[in-house]
Amino acid sequence: MDKKELVEEWLRYAGMDLSSAKTLLEIMHPAPLEIICFHCQQAAEKYLKAIIIHFDGKPDKTHDLSTLLDYIDGYVQIEDEFYRKVTTLTQFGVSVRYPNEIAIDEAMTKVAIASAEKVKQFAEIIVLER
Repeated sequence: MDKKELVEEWLRYAGMDLSSAKTLLEIMHPAPLEIICFHCQQAAEKYLKAIIIHFDGKPDKTHDLSTLLDYIDGYVQIEDEFYRKVTTLTQFGVSVRYPNEIAIDEAMTKVAIASAEKVKQFAEIIVLER
C-alpha cells in the first residue's frame, strides 16, 4: 500500500468513527454518551494520524491528541483555539471505557462531535489540498 492509499485508509476509518458517533446520538435513546465521545476521540486521533502519515511521519501509538498535534505543528501552524478544542477530546480516549471515570452529559457530547468535525475539516484541507 502506498502512502496515498494508507492516508485514505486512515481517513476512512476516522470517518467511520465519526459517523458512528453521530448515528448513536441520533438513534439510541438513551444515547450511550460515553461511547459516542470515545468514537469522537478515536475519529480525531485517526484524522491526525492520517496527517502525520501524509507528511511522511510515523504516528506514535498514543491516544494523546496534543502529542499528535505537536508533531503536526512542525509542518503547519495550529491555532491555539483549535489546539484547545481538540485536546479536550483526549480525555475520552481511555477514561470513558471504564465505569464512573468521567461524567458526560449531552451538551458535552455535542461539543465532542463538533470538535471531531473540526479535526476532519482540518485533515481534509491538509491532505486533499497539498
